[in-house]
Amino acid sequence: MAKSLSKNAIKFQATVEGVKTLVDGGIRITLDLPETAIDKAAMLMECKRQMIPLKIIAIADEEDGETE
Repeated sequence: MAKSLSKNAIKFQATVEGVKTLVDGGIRITLDLPETAIDKAAMLMECKRQMIPLKIIAIADEEDGETE
């Protein structure tokens, strides 16, 4: 049975700006968020500051509208 998304989920629209392979074999993905997502970016920055690992689920936005 699939788990439901946590109510603490950070939901936002984004496009992939770039993908890079790092020297150590890791992968860095850069996302572009709209200017209306400043609060979401702040949440992600706080996760980085507190070194909180994230589980990311990407879903194609077929409606091109607001997220839930």
